[in-house]
Amino acid sequence: MNVEQVLEDLEWLVTGHYILADFQLASYWRTDWKEKLALLKQNPTPLMAKLEQTKSHFLGSYFETLFSFAVSELSILSIKREHFQITRQGQTLGEVDMLVALPDGQLQQFEVAIKFYLHRADLAPNDWIGPNKNDSLVKKVTRARQHQLQILKTKEGADSVRDLSHDNDIAASLLVFGRLYRALRTASDLHEWLSEESGAWIRAGDILWLRKYFSHFIILEKPHWMAFPCFKEDFTFFSPETAYNLVSNFLHDDRPLHLCLNSTLAEMEGVKKHVFVVPDTW
Repeated sequence: MNVEQVLEDLEWLVTGHYILADFQLASYWRTDWKEKLALLKQNPTPLMAKLEQTKSHFLGSYFETLFSFAVSELSILSIKREHFQITRQGQTLGEVDMLVALPDGQLQQFEVAIKFYLHRADLAPNDWIGPNKNDSLVKKVTRARQHQLQILKTKEGADSVRDLSHDNDIAASLLVFGRLYRALRTASDLHEWLSEESGAWIRAGDILWLRKYFSHFIILEKPHWMAFPCFKEDFTFFSPETAYNLVSNFLHDDRPLHLCLNSTLAEMEGVKKHVFVVPDTW
């Protein structure tokens, strides 16, 4: 795992790239978090050791490990418990992602997630969907609010934290980090999007529209879907041939491709954007 990219992803997390946030973490980062991050760049061993202990290398597990490290090392919150299950007669009712104490002692439950949703207006109200179309923002939020954020209010949930909170006065918040991607259906959509901070998605048949503004691209691999990639030499020149090669990928694998676009054009030099390229039938 690339250390420099891991540090970029950690900084991305701390600077607050939310889709939805019930709790304002910005007030609880240490005032010297940037200095601590600079020290990690000199000696990333503590961070990398924590990542090496992660059993799974999926994007969600990678993000949760970074989040745990950030709260533990870069915030003034105190982690009391993480990823603990609530059970009833041997049956799992649910899991709490994190329980922290605020500086005043108040306990706070965090349900955290990393998500990337593409806009499909024709699917309203489930119009923000994951690249594989099996997930949606509405489903995620509804499930969290109706289940995960209620779990400590059950008898079993209250009993599991009774040693920490005798009155069980625990607030619960959902934090969904990630990025939203608007649809690029026309050249006008593309032009408007250039002035926004959101991501975008485009059908494979329209991919050459992007060449007007972007000169290079890189296919992003999980788990590094968060911050922009930090190695310029990994980018590929955006030519008709390389665009054709991208599109031809869908002949044997119809999963959307997550790209970072980079422009070296004079009027847009240094501009980077995240884009999903999807099959024409997506």
